[in-house]
Amino acid sequence: MKNDKSYSESVKSLSTKEIKNDAAVQEMLIDMIIMESFLTTKKNILTKEIDEALDTKNKPLFLKLSTDLNALLKQFGN
Repeated sequence: MKNDKSYSESVKSLSTKEIKNDAAVQEMLIDMIIMESFLTTKKNILTKEIDEALDTKNKPLFLKLSTDLNALLKQFGN
């Protein structure tokens, strides 16, 4: 089966509702990617700081950072 429609004709044939739904899905995916990046970065920073606290035997800092990391993981999952 041959599709003779050009790209612009195909786009024009989409309903406005389909385009709006697609834009909403794209926006949601972009937000998810940004949030995942932020959370991964925050997790990596906390993990590094925890390692440094362990290396320097700084128990109060270790406990604070561990609590922060646990809260992050609990709130957003692993």
